[in-house]
Amino acid sequence: MTRPLISVVIPAHNSLDLLCACLRCLTAQTCPAGDFEVIVADDCSTDGTAEGVERLAPGFAFQVSVVRRSSNGGPGAARNSGIQAARGQIIALLDADTEPEPDWLRAGMAALEGHDIAEGYTAIGSPELITPFTHQTQNTGPGGFPTCNMFFRREVFDEIGLFDTRFYDPRTRIHFREDSELMLRAIERGLSIAWAPEARVIHRPLAPSWRRPLQLAKRYRHDRLLRQLHPATFDQWIDRRRVGAFRVPRLRQKLYWTYLAGIAASAAAALGGWPVWPFGAWTALGLAGIWWLHVRMLGRRAFTSFGSLLAVPVCAAVPFVYLFSVISGVRLHPARDARPQSSRAEETP
Repeated sequence: MTRPLISVVIPAHNSLDLLCACLRCLTAQTCPAGDFEVIVADDCSTDGTAEGVERLAPGFAFQVSVVRRSSNGGPGAARNSGIQAARGQIIALLDADTEPEPDWLRAGMAALEGHDIAEGYTAIGSPELITPFTHQTQNTGPGGFPTCNMFFRREVFDEIGLFDTRFYDPRTRIHFREDSELMLRAIERGLSIAWAPEARVIHRPLAPSWRRPLQLAKRYRHDRLLRQLHPATFDQWIDRRRVGAFRVPRLRQKLYWTYLAGIAASAAAALGGWPVWPFGAWTALGLAGIWWLHVRMLGRRAFTSFGSLLAVPVCAAVPFVYLFSVISGVRLHPARDARPQSSRAEETP
């Protein structure tokens, strides 16, 4: 069997329908089908994802194989399993809920010329579906590093290792920052990272739920480990948001702390018999900033949508969930864990 040039690795967990749409998009690639293989890394699905892909595999012009994991380990562990099974010189990463455009592979390969890693453009599909209660992934400029659209030379993983599986909490099934951690490792090793705006994928919003902002706030429990592993690069690269002409590091978290501190100060003022209104205004300003972060993607609809009004009480609760998440991170990632995970620290799938 001819060895492919590219291995497309897609982690999957209970996502057969989305995965089928992704595979159909890969059939339209302008890159010859013989140049790439697709490896679906099934993360212990219970909906027949692996079996469904295996049934469909013979119908594709490119080779499709499934790597089955015996236990659920999160997307980082699933990607590791797929990378270990890959035969190509180039590893291209997608998510099951992405839809690559026809020139995706060709553009990613072109961007890799003279570089170790290439970062693709991720657009939000169906923007009219965005609400304050959806979650969407977007990457329209360099430095975001979402691994739903990345290209790596194979030797990169030999040099820096695989994804660190500690960024997944198996008890709660919450994962976060495994892609950021891998890329901070690459940056600290001086690897060359290209921006590939022509390598485009569509990432559609997740179904709306009023719980969604609260669920997303729980993810920050993994920030403690990321900062411990990469103290020199954490603030330089993580959560830098553009505000006008400035890039503000960790704006979301600053607003959470502003809001929580305002509540604490208001309570202290009330107990001490001092004027409460200055601290109340401080609290309201923090809440307004949090609300804007949740509705900004709606554009003008942010000021006319009933959902934007409903988002206010949810936004008021999010900082408390974030605080709990930070406390959970201390328990989940004690200081003794702040050492690099071996590149071989991956169980057999």
